[in-house]
Amino acid sequence: MAKFKGIINKLIITVIFSMVSVCSLAANGAKKVLLVGVDGTQYERVMALNTPAFDRFNIIKAYTGGVAGNKSEQRTVSGPGWTTILTGVWKNKHGVESNSDGLASSSWPSIYRYLHDANSQLKLYGFSTWGPIHTQFFANDMAFLSSRAEGGSDDDNVQRTLNVLYHDSPDFIFLHLDEPDAAGHSHGFGHEYDESIIRSDHRLGLLLDAVEHREQTFGENWLVLVTTDHGRDFMGKGHGSQTKQEKTIFIASNKPLNKNYQDIIALPNKSFGGIYGWPAQTYIVPTILNFFGVMSDIHWRLDGLPLIGDINVNRIYANIGGKKCGLEWDVNTASPATIGMNEHVAKFDCDGHADPLFIKGNKIYANIFNSGCTLQWDVDKGTPLTLEESEHVAKFDCTDYGDPLQIKNQQITSYIDDQLCGFQWDADAGTPITLGRNEHVAKFDCQGSPDQLIIE
Repeated sequence: MAKFKGIINKLIITVIFSMVSVCSLAANGAKKVLLVGVDGTQYERVMALNTPAFDRFNIIKAYTGGVAGNKSEQRTVSGPGWTTILTGVWKNKHGVESNSDGLASSSWPSIYRYLHDANSQLKLYGFSTWGPIHTQFFANDMAFLSSRAEGGSDDDNVQRTLNVLYHDSPDFIFLHLDEPDAAGHSHGFGHEYDESIIRSDHRLGLLLDAVEHREQTFGENWLVLVTTDHGRDFMGKGHGSQTKQEKTIFIASNKPLNKNYQDIIALPNKSFGGIYGWPAQTYIVPTILNFFGVMSDIHWRLDGLPLIGDINVNRIYANIGGKKCGLEWDVNTASPATIGMNEHVAKFDCDGHADPLFIKGNKIYANIFNSGCTLQWDVDKGTPLTLEESEHVAKFDCTDYGDPLQIKNQQITSYIDDQLCGFQWDADAGTPITLGRNEHVAKFDCQGSPDQLIIE
């Protein structure tokens, strides 16, 4: 009997060791991603229904539609929504405003192109029940895919995805499912809509089982993300407006998501019940890039932040009159400063805290209202700023590329018209800039020396 118990104990230890080994392999194996979009799925209904597959995910509330009244505002419809999900930027950058628009802007690539450019050997797949995602918005990226499909039913495209997962060697798959959106348009909220979510949940379960099979069989490390493009109106039939319900979406992950973004995205905008304190659909692409380890410096221009891995930020201070003054972007501007709607004058504030910044390579990035912005020197100046001819007001621009900087020995400089110009805090400000008494407009001076800074 004792011998039998000993054999059983050894078997148990062997099984546990094997399970630990498989988990270890999955954590350290080749990284793969499955991104599933379930069109028009209301977050609140997912949470209310019996959805065992969704219960296998870490699911967080998120938002779509950009920031209402801001440059990033976009309609809560599929064209802009899926384009944002697959590019990581809002409509003001990718240019897709409706379901009938053509190609997204080539200046802001899709996740397909980002991954292909990072490693052309990656095997990419895309199966979309709503065809325009491929045929209208990203038609130029279809050559990167090992296999693709547009149209058909959700079950057709799930089966295509399962075939790839069980019989091929994929690195990235995007799968779009459409049934909940169609049910909502036809019936609004109610039994039919709920049943469409339950069927979608069953499909997710099949996909998760296939992913877990690959992890256990091949030791791969899979990130599975599930999201939607928009919510629905009060009746559940329509969408497209800026309401809390239509803006509320979700991001679900089979891996834990970090919460660092809540310390970095401190928006004063408390509209829609504080929804802007949650991630946006722009966070999908940075999360995938960071998971694959291919997020380079320029990707901090995207309008979201990675939800996988740490987010490390810097803050910049100057000693002004014995006070520690932090670099911020939230100067209120008036027309004489001739700031565009995508621009924010940079300032040093001796009362407030420094804004979180990302110093990557030779550029400085900020995430402002969930838009990626970069430090520049070329603000057009008006008379009330009382700048000298050799001075340039510093700004954060949320559309264009940032100016290349030299960040060395706690000083920042930039070449402007072949002159080396120093970053300073003492631009004289006029009333239209509406600075407080403890605020100082930041500038680049091409005749003076750069101020000594504290970069933490």
